Amino acid sequence: MNLNVTRLADMRTEIDRTELNAVDREIVERAYAAARKEWRVRRKKQYLAGIETRDESHDELVYQARKHAPKELRKIKTDLEEGRITPQEAEGKMRNFVAEHGRLSDLHRSLIEDDDQLADLRAKPLHEFQVEVEADLSGRFAVMANSGRTLGDYVRQVQEQGN
Repeated sequence: MNLNVTRLADMRTEIDRTELNAVDREIVERAYAAARKEWRVRRKKQYLAGIETRDESHDELVYQARKHAPKELRKIKTDLEEGRITPQEAEGKMRNFVAEHGRLSDLHRSLIEDDDQLADLRAKPLHEFQVEVEADLSGRFAVMANSGRTLGDYVRQVQEQGN
């Protein structure tokens, strides 16, 4: 049995193709379960972090749309009517307001996309999630390539917990 595999799918393949006695099979299955649990927790943490970020962005969007925007429009109108700003200044402020509205609209669209991505993340099989995370890490940090925990690492962990 190759205990140096790091991917969940490869671990499962190794376990299935190797003949083991009952005691060894139970240890290896527990090790595989520990690996799956670790990756489930990792996916859940990433999902919850995504939810938190999305909620913060949504709160900003709601605040800007409900509280700030109407006040800003009233202020521009009042300042113009009372002569505190010129029509050209009001026009400039309105351009800024429309630009901010465009930014908020883009943020809203990205929140909708985030919801779709978070749903995909939650539904993604663990082995696919693991492959994507490892590819992302090794792409950004070359030193991280092939640094994942191996089946042997999980077997040792299970054996140590049993002692």
